[in-house]
Amino acid sequence: MKRSRLAALLALAFIVVFFLSGLTATMSVGETAASTSVNLGQVLFSLSSGSVLLLPLTICAMLIAIISLLKDRRSVGMLFSAVAALCFILFLIFFARESANNSLYAQLSDQLKEAGIKFRKRDTSPIAITYTIVCYLTLALGLLTTIVAAPPLRTKDDRHLIRRDLLPYAYISPHLFFFIIFLLTPSIYGIYAAFTKWDLFTDPVWVGLDNFRVLLAQPGNTYYVQLRNGLFNTFKFVVFAVPFCILVPLSLAVGMQTKCRGNKFFQSIYYLPSLMSITTVTLAWRYMFFKAYGVMNHFFMSQADWFTPPYSWIMLVVVTVWWVNGGTMVIYQSALASIPAEHYEAAGVDGASSWQKFRYITLPGMRYPLMFTLVMAVVAQFNIYGQPLILTGFANQEANAVLLMYIYENAVKKQAAGMSAAMAMILGVCIMAVSFVQMRIMRSNEAK
Repeated sequence: MKRSRLAALLALAFIVVFFLSGLTATMSVGETAASTSVNLGQVLFSLSSGSVLLLPLTICAMLIAIISLLKDRRSVGMLFSAVAALCFILFLIFFARESANNSLYAQLSDQLKEAGIKFRKRDTSPIAITYTIVCYLTLALGLLTTIVAAPPLRTKDDRHLIRRDLLPYAYISPHLFFFIIFLLTPSIYGIYAAFTKWDLFTDPVWVGLDNFRVLLAQPGNTYYVQLRNGLFNTFKFVVFAVPFCILVPLSLAVGMQTKCRGNKFFQSIYYLPSLMSITTVTLAWRYMFFKAYGVMNHFFMSQADWFTPPYSWIMLVVVTVWWVNGGTMVIYQSALASIPAEHYEAAGVDGASSWQKFRYITLPGMRYPLMFTLVMAVVAQFNIYGQPLILTGFANQEANAVLLMYIYENAVKKQAAGMSAAMAMILGVCIMAVSFVQMRIMRSNEAK
């Protein structure tokens, strides 16, 4: 226990010293050189290169090691502290080899320009990076944590216990790695970027709540109008689409509960659209909805312009439901198969109608799958992007422009990434709030 506590203290010291360590970058033009000192905490939030992604992985691994060591899981603590040390070593190697780091180049070029030197980027020497002694102290603390946390290996039983403790992590490590790199790290960076002014090319500049003040309290501002219109259209689409995303797959699953000839064939046909990309789906339906030669107008003998409101909302809902219903249908089929047939037979003996069987047997038996798919459908439709972008775009005075379209437009085309991150954060809060209300209502109904 004492050794675990010591290793936990060393791991904590690793994190503290990490934020105290730094580096010196040097670049020259001819005989004139410029240098700057940067803290590793600044590098962590500079979003300047791919190798910087190793730093959040380092911090997360060491935090997991601390938790494991506090619970006296020395073998697990040893594993994650070793991963943290390895990631930190890789960062030191790869970051030092980046001769044209955008963040460092911007700082060094500003110094040279202030000195009155005129130059082009090709005239500069490669950026030379030198780490401070504190960086190497951080690395030493990581390695020392691994050594102190190492459990005894003297006997066969000791080695067996280590294998038993570490084997589960061999299975989850790929998922954990990708979770940290592609979900946790972008989420943290996204939240940070929401409080900055950032153009995707230079370092983010901290502006506090200014982005949210513009979005929520400046009616004359373009971003304020975009947020209101995009959020309103997103909510409108969720209200229109989610009921059909639940009812259509449920109807198909109940209909295919009868084992008729060709049942598997129709199940495959219904599931097939969910295997297609959103681009393929929307382009195919775009031709079907064309006013002049589209199948829909010829079938209904109509002259409606499906790309203008209110028909455009019908088109978006039809395309979305057709695309997503297959996966939900399979979930409902599994839920229906788990309901005992004896319940339906007993209800039939008691004279229950088909509707009564569905209401009092089928729906209660599918309570949890329905709860899961409803929440997931709401989250998915809040994140709608591809369908309105390809089918309608910003036409019709942006009548179908959803919030994610504005987020992409501002971040990529207008380089207002900080404002886009603030919009995305507001959208995320809305999704969490709606999902929370859903879960509360469903659980209260379940308790009754």
